[in-house]
Amino acid sequence: MMEHYMAIILVAIGTYLARFLPIYFNERFKKLNCVDEFLTYSSTALISALFVTSLLSFPVKLKNISISIVALAFVFVSYKKWKNLGFSVLIGVIVHLLVSSVIAAG
Repeated sequence: MMEHYMAIILVAIGTYLARFLPIYFNERFKKLNCVDEFLTYSSTALISALFVTSLLSFPVKLKNISISIVALAFVFVSYKKWKNLGFSVLIGVIVHLLVSSVIAAG
């Protein structure tokens, strides 16, 4: 079970870095037009791909989608409150872990 927690923590850190690093390097490489355009779209594309693959997995199970929707609701609410995408994604990952643990134990 500890391997699952480590995987979730690593995914949360990776997701945060995937969003943060292109923005960080975008400021440093603004003078290079092709790099600037690539970094602008890469973070959006990466987050979109992570979102779709984590929300929908096959076979589709109502329980898994329900857990994802609850976690996604927490992401939206926390982003509305704090305006920090990385923190909001981290909250979503933690909520997903907690709800999954409660459902698995019950």
